Amino acid sequence: MTIIITGKNGYVAQRLNTFLPDSETVSVKGLKKEQFTFLESKEIVIHAAALVHKNEKDQTEDAYFEINTNLSYELALRAKQVGVKQFIFLSTMAIYGDEEGQITKYTKTNPITWYGKSKLAAEEKILKLQDEYFKVAIVRPPMIYGPSCPGNYAMLRKVSRKSPVFPAVDNKRSMLFIGNLCELIYQIIQYQDFGIFHPQDPQYIKTSSMVKEIAKIHKRSVYFSKLAGKLLKLIIGNTKVFRKVFGDLYYAKGLSAYRDNSYQKYNLEQAIAITERTK
Repeated sequence: MTIIITGKNGYVAQRLNTFLPDSETVSVKGLKKEQFTFLESKEIVIHAAALVHKNEKDQTEDAYFEINTNLSYELALRAKQVGVKQFIFLSTMAIYGDEEGQITKYTKTNPITWYGKSKLAAEEKILKLQDEYFKVAIVRPPMIYGPSCPGNYAMLRKVSRKSPVFPAVDNKRSMLFIGNLCELIYQIIQYQDFGIFHPQDPQYIKTSSMVKEIAKIHKRSVYFSKLAGKLLKLIIGNTKVFRKVFGDLYYAKGLSAYRDNSYQKYNLEQAIAITERTK
């Protein structure tokens, strides 16, 4: 089984390449469809390359749709033309917007960022290519974390290792450890599955619980203040920053169910231990 993973310099692509046998990574940045020669003789394509939301302020809307939508579709179309059997597209939870609360199978997509809109547009176009010979799997992960990961986890790690106090806010979020994502992708390939997948860790994550686990690994004591949590919510509770760190946003358990859920190999404590002890 031969696997090509796009996004050579990306965090997810690099981890998948390490995890999956017979795989290799490529960069598709700046390539035209006639340059997709690396697809030939491949059975599986995992498209992890994307223009991500953290760069949105420095990009244009056209750039997001050109890379995340048009390039993704052209890649999938060419993959189908050369006989690739399965196309796995890494999408995002952002297609549901930033609404708080639980996401169920009845929740409508409502992206509000260029990143989310361009990813949803790509999903819709790529799914139309599916037939009995070309299977399409769409994966919509929540926030991904793991060893050396970028993003919000790095910020929480810094706070956990330096601050003696952290706001205690009783929130609930879906997150996904990179090891669990890799296992899910592996199983989708092994079972030749297709459709839309909403993976998450086996338990919902409370921000303060994650900070507590990180601090514990480094033998640090952090005081979790309910008063600080109440004050923070009172002062900035309506801001995007507060919702992103302390808000509720999670997939219903049934939505993330996949076979026997054996892809959820690691719980929070195990995932944090691996993340903090792996350089």
